[in-house]
Amino acid sequence: MDLTEMEVKYWNEYLNSLPESDVLTDYCVEANPAGNLEITDALISLYLSGKKTAGSSLVEDFEITGDPLPKVGNYWIVLDGKNKPKLILKTVNVEIHKFKSVPEYVAIAEGEGDSSLEYWRKVHIEFFSPYLASWNIENIDESHIITEFFEVVWK
Repeated sequence: MDLTEMEVKYWNEYLNSLPESDVLTDYCVEANPAGNLEITDALISLYLSGKKTAGSSLVEDFEITGDPLPKVGNYWIVLDGKNKPKLILKTVNVEIHKFKSVPEYVAIAEGEGDSSLEYWRKVHIEFFSPYLASWNIENIDESHIITEFFEVVWK
């Protein structure tokens, strides 16, 4: 858990808000912007409104970087476009699908655009395309998508 002083303070505010019966002793927390800095504030608005309850990444990205795959019970301090903590999300479900087989409910849970699967595929292809060669992905349809489903636990 490599958090800045500001992120640790924000996390501790959340922990101190919990009733004694809910005190966390075993957890994984990270702090990152939601997407790239150009879109992070828009995504934060979607999380706060309840429209966005999921986010997806390519499994191959985790494999190449050696980062652990997301798992239920993880926490994410979401940073805004100025790298300041704005909310904390808790992962409540994780699913893996082939890109070509991502179900419509994932697009709906991601809550972006018109929430259609067509829109979801378009923006994810655009987002991932610059990285595919470095991840040795020739056909994005055969790659694997990991989707985290979240709940906002602190704002």
